[in-house]
Amino acid sequence: MNMVQVYISETLNANRLRDVKDMMLSMPHVHNVEFNAKLPHDMLVEFDANHNVPISIVEKFEHEGLHLDIISA
Repeated sequence: MNMVQVYISETLNANRLRDVKDMMLSMPHVHNVEFNAKLPHDMLVEFDANHNVPISIVEKFEHEGLHLDIISA
C-alpha cells in the first residue's frame, strides 16, 4: 500500500468532509481515507501501490471545483 497526504485549500464543514471521503473511497484502488480532526485541511489517502492514484485525486478534486496540494507521497 502507498499513501499520499494532501492539503485541501477550501474550508469544508463536517458534511462536506464526509462527502469528500466518500468520493475518494469510490475511486478504484483507494482503500482508506482519513482526516485529522485538529487539521481538517489535511487528508491522508491509502491506495494500491501499482496505480497512479495521486493524479486521479487531483483530477477528481478539480472536477468537483476543489483545490488541493500534495504534501507527501
